[in-house]
Amino acid sequence: MPTPEKEAIVAQLKEDLASAGAVYLTEMTGLNVQQMYDLRTSLMEANAKLRVTKNRLFKLAIAGTDAEGLVEFLSGPTAVLFCDDDIVAPARIIADFAKEHETVAIKAAFVEGRVYDREQAQRFATLPSTDQLRGMVVSGFAGPLNSLVGVLNSAIADLVYTLQAVAEKRQAQGA
Repeated sequence: MPTPEKEAIVAQLKEDLASAGAVYLTEMTGLNVQQMYDLRTSLMEANAKLRVTKNRLFKLAIAGTDAEGLVEFLSGPTAVLFCDDDIVAPARIIADFAKEHETVAIKAAFVEGRVYDREQAQRFATLPSTDQLRGMVVSGFAGPLNSLVGVLNSAIADLVYTLQAVAEKRQAQGA
């Protein structure tokens, strides 16, 4: 018989899952309180929420959802990372943290309706951030437009110089 506390935890997990843009399952063992605090703070700055929960309760929360495929990755100590908007920054934070702490790793991910295994999920950490992608798109559009403006300015300048030379030549002939 489930306790009201556990039912509340499952309900909160379901709510977090429904509002998340991405979910990462992570391994986090051997971290002291300060290290965990530092990691949570970094993740909060990236609009991500880290929840340490029992696998059994998370299985109940994802039952019947598209994220149900994460069940196969729920073994051993697992922390669940819920990401709001930017799905890359939190993965990068975990990957950077894992470089200093060997016991930290991404186990799996659920992004845009698909479940990704460890290898695929870790690739998200290598993607450019959302702002960088926007900048790349803008520069992709702006580059050719800037070239076009340069060509048009050059053509106009050539026309002006030619007209000026013709005017000077006629002026010299008329004098």
